[in-house]
Amino acid sequence: MTDNKQDSFPSEVFATFDQHRVLLIIVNKSALGASLYEATRFAWRINREKAEQAEVILPTVQGVIVGAFIANTWLEATAENFPGREIGESDKGRFGFNGIKASESIQQMYIGKRIPDEFRKKGASNPIKYTWQ
Repeated sequence: MTDNKQDSFPSEVFATFDQHRVLLIIVNKSALGASLYEATRFAWRINREKAEQAEVILPTVQGVIVGAFIANTWLEATAENFPGREIGESDKGRFGFNGIKASESIQQMYIGKRIPDEFRKKGASNPIKYTWQ
């Protein structure tokens, strides 16, 4: 057994996104100090109108899907919309969502699978990826 966290994930099983409009969110750093839901839902520089079209939101860590959520509403990242969260100047113009864990069947479809290379461009700084145009 090694200390490599990725050893617990399949390395060659790739997700396909032909059944849902999927919003991928890289949560590598933000997942460390919060629940996966909290790390995924708040607060992103995102096109709100496009985000509202997403049917499933999938957080990823090191290119592997680690969760699946359904957004009920996308809200501006304000203290009023997200009570208990520290809202800073850097959160202006960002959005987050209120939602639920995806159904078991959707979770099984995606969790533990790698995202295809086309969504993992080296050097890309935007943690948000849309699987539809």
